[in-house]
Order: sequence, then C-alpha cells, then structure tokens
Amino acid sequence: MDHETTPVLDAIEQFRREDQYTFALPGHRLGRGIDERTAAVLSRGAFEADVINAKTAVPQAEELFADAVGARQAVFTTCGSSISIHTAMLTVTGPGRTILVDRNVHKSVVASLILAGAHPVWLRPRWDHENQIAHPAAAADVAEALRHHPEISAALMITPTEYGTGADVRAIAELCHGHGIPLLVDEAWGGHFPFHPDMPTAAVRAGADIVVQSLHKADGGFCQSSVMLVGGDLVDPVDLRLRLDLITTTSPSPLMFGAIDGFRRRMVREGRQLLTEALERAGRLRERLDRVKGLEVMDSSIIGHDAVAEWDPLKLSVDVSALGITGYQAREWLESECGLITQLGDSRRIVCSLTYADDDAALDRLATALERLAGDPPAPESPPPAVPPLEELNLDQVLNPRDAYFAQTEQVADPVGRIAAEMISPYPPGVPAVLPGERFNEAVVTYLRAGKAAGMTIPDAADPELKTFRVVRE
Repeated sequence: MDHETTPVLDAIEQFRREDQYTFALPGHRLGRGIDERTAAVLSRGAFEADVINAKTAVPQAEELFADAVGARQAVFTTCGSSISIHTAMLTVTGPGRTILVDRNVHKSVVASLILAGAHPVWLRPRWDHENQIAHPAAAADVAEALRHHPEISAALMITPTEYGTGADVRAIAELCHGHGIPLLVDEAWGGHFPFHPDMPTAAVRAGADIVVQSLHKADGGFCQSSVMLVGGDLVDPVDLRLRLDLITTTSPSPLMFGAIDGFRRRMVREGRQLLTEALERAGRLRERLDRVKGLEVMDSSIIGHDAVAEWDPLKLSVDVSALGITGYQAREWLESECGLITQLGDSRRIVCSLTYADDDAALDRLATALERLAGDPPAPESPPPAVPPLEELNLDQVLNPRDAYFAQTEQVADPVGRIAAEMISPYPPGVPAVLPGERFNEAVVTYLRAGKAAGMTIPDAADPELKTFRVVRE
C-alpha cells in the first residue's frame, strides 16, 4: 500500500482547493463565522479544516493504518478511547453474559459493564509491596480464572499500566483462544508500539482480538483521537462497527481523522528514527536523575518483577518519598514553581509521559527542575496517606454493576459494609477504587479520605469531599 498518501488530509485539501461552498454543516462556514478572538487562540486554519465530508476518505485511511500496524482492520473513533472501549465491550459481551475484566482498568470499562449489563469476573492485578504499585496480572492468573469460571465469554486487560509495566499479552491471548474467547486489550498508551522494536510488543501483533489505542496520549492525535484494531477472526468487524454506530456521534471531527491519518504516515516514514532518538533521550535523562540523591527512578530492572513481562521506557516514574514529600505535592510544586505538568502524582512518585515530540531542551528543563526539587524540597504539607496492600483494597462484588448503578440510593457518612452505588476513581490514572455493586470496607474508605487530604484528585465521587458516599438503599 502507498503510505505516502493521506486520504483524509487530501480530501480536506481538495475541498478547499476547489473553492466549494457549503450550505450544510458546519455552521461556522469553514471559519468565516469565527471572530478574531477565537481565531487568534484556536487559529482560523483549524476551522478551515473542519470539512465534514472528508469522512468519506476515512475507510481508505483505516485500511492504511491497519496495514501499517499489522491489524486485520482499523476503526477510527473521535469521541476518545472511552467510546472505543464501550464499543469493544458491547461487541463481545451483553446482558447476562460474563466477562473476565482486569480490575486495574480505566473507569470507561466499568461504564461499559453498566451499559452492557454484563457480569464481571475480576482479574486482580499483582501488588508490588516494595514499590506500592499494581502490576498487570500474570498469564497464570488468567488461566486460573478461566478454570474456575467456564462461563466467561471474553476477557479484557489493560497493559501497559500508567507506570509503564506490561503483561505477557501473547501468553494471555493463547490462553483465551484456547478457550475460544476473544481478548480485548486497552493499550491506551501504545499507539507507537508497532513502529519500534524496543517498545513493548504491540498487542495486536501478540494475538489480541481488539486493541484500543488513544492516539492523543503519547502520539500525534488530537485529544479524543482513538483507534480500535481488530486482529484474528473471533470478532466480527461488522458487529464492531454496528456497535460504534449505536453510541458515537454522527458528526465526527475531520480534524481528528486527519491527525490520525498524518500520524500513520509519519510513523511509517520516520517512526523508527523518531522513537530511537526518544529512547536515547529518555536513557540519558534516567542516567542524570540516577545521580540525584533522594530520587529513585524506575528502569528496566522492573521487568521480571512479579508478573511484569515488558516495560515502556518512555514512562518516567520517579519516587520522591525519600525527600519527605508525596508525589501529589511534588506534582503541584513542579507545576507552580517550574511550569511543568506531569502525567500523575501518587503517594510516593510522579510519572511523566515522554514522547518523540520532547527535545533535549524539554528533558533538560525537567531534569533541572527535579534536581532543584531534590536539592531543596518544600516542607511536607501533610503526611503521606498510608497505602494498604492492594489485597486490603479488594472489595467484594455483591451486586451486578448495572443493578447497583440504577438502584435506589442514599448518601451516608459511614459506608462500611454497604453496597456502593457509585464509581470512585482517583485521577490520574482514573482506575476506580470503588465500583457500583462492591461492598465498602474500612481500608478503602480510610485510604480514599487520607488520599483526598494529601492531594489526591477524585473527580467522579457523588460527594467530591468524601464526607459521604452513595450506597444502595437498604
């Protein structure tokens, strides 16, 4: 296939070149209706590229993308990977069916369970007591779940995690296929994985049946740009597109389609070189930070730790706990004092997402800021929250998520022993600590309230202050 072509970008360009005028949408008439203030901030060119009929070129662009990454088919979406996850889940499961679900998933997966009315069997991640983070479940964990629950009709995993640790997708896919069920992989951070051999193995090439990638997270897409990749023959692509048509917009953004199209072309042409340079910069940054007293940087030695099969070198995880501060405070300090925004902060560390777009100057600025932080850390604002072992945060699922979500509810100050009717997801990374249908225990309530006091962001709780929790009315 000719990967020099960019069907969507070409369609936008042709429309403008032919000087066509539309009396259909969009109403801004390709920027004519935009005032100078809006144009100054967003650029008039963005509106001039908002050519809705460019979506007719998307099928060809999807074929090129699938060819570039080794997928059977690619399906573009413009409502973020949340819509892609909803679509994928609705394709492989439904009311009354059972699906094996990685408990370390993004909240969109839980929303999909509610939409589908499916029953989850939770696949618990491996808890790293030393680093106090969760790693993906092992293939042996998947095998055990499939033995104990023969009713499972599909499986979903997230890999790599926000910290860059990855599962053995190939082994897990083989297990699922041995039971005749499809494997879905939320590979949100992996849009560039197929384009360099030193990145984690691309899930679609490791045997996954549907892979969801967010092309805005570490790649060249606008926010909300996402792609679903279909591999193997256990998923009907027609069903996938029908489910997408059920829930997505009928007016998709050509800007997002065009960015995906352009990203694919660039990765085919020069992705290996760009990623090689990014990996080299990341390596030099780690070497520099390794010399800074008080900072502990995650590196490739994490591979083989418990169930960690692979690791993403472009995730920079820096433990700052030896400085006497939390990752929450370090994250706020970096933003307020240095103008640097990190991907996440937790009780011990900050995580930065490095990409091929970061140059030497950007990484030098980050390293200098972290050296400054370590040399003169701020006074602790609050004690770090006690992070209990993950096993203590495992809640029992006693009611189907959909049934709990739509049940009669009430707000209570003491939810221990009660059934949750809401999702509570510390963000980032947006992994729910509490799901609808789970029974609250003391450990999770204490952890959430302590985390909130220490700076944890919890955007989706019914009571943002966590003074009360939404539970099923008894």
